[in-house]
Amino acid sequence: MLHENRETTRSRVVIFSDALSVLQAVQNPRNKELNTLASALTNLQQSTEQTVNQWIPSHCNIQGNEEADRLAKEGGQLPQDEQEVTYEEAKTIVKEKQKRRWLHQHPDYNKKDAYYLLPRDDQVVIVRLRTGHCRLKHHLYTKFHIGDSASCPCGTSPMTVQHFLQDCPTHQNLRAETWPADTPMRDKLYGPMESLRRTAAFIRASGVAV
Repeated sequence: MLHENRETTRSRVVIFSDALSVLQAVQNPRNKELNTLASALTNLQQSTEQTVNQWIPSHCNIQGNEEADRLAKEGGQLPQDEQEVTYEEAKTIVKEKQKRRWLHQHPDYNKKDAYYLLPRDDQVVIVRLRTGHCRLKHHLYTKFHIGDSASCPCGTSPMTVQHFLQDCPTHQNLRAETWPADTPMRDKLYGPMESLRRTAAFIRASGVAV
């Protein structure tokens, strides 16, 4: 991004840029990719007494530069329906919008989540338990009207994720073997990698499809 500072009284122009590679490239007339920019700079030099291209370091807590970067980012996010963009630019814009939408829809996302270190099979189990979108009877019956009821086969409660992991008497012995100490739901579903592995192992050992 080029930042321009004009001294109109003496017709001198200083262009500040943190893109050192671009400033170096425009000095090379064989670089066809920058022909438009080089041509614009040449026209500017011809119409002013003096034109200087000045490189400045980026992201160094320089107030003016930080403000220019902020405004450039804001401007880049505004609709530009009348401006032509390259395929690469369009792809970048789409990816950024999709990323912002996904983060908005997943406020609990944490890139340090141990979930991402699990094998694929374990990830599938954990994400189904976290979201509740699984094949346990409560979800199938209340969401899709599949089955005769939402009740767990143990007959004590609806077959929810909470009931299955914490309370179902049918799997009490297996639960005690998997978690010898009392373990809260949050740790079973959002704890460190070892906790998530235990949860996935419990599901497989139970023989219940989720």
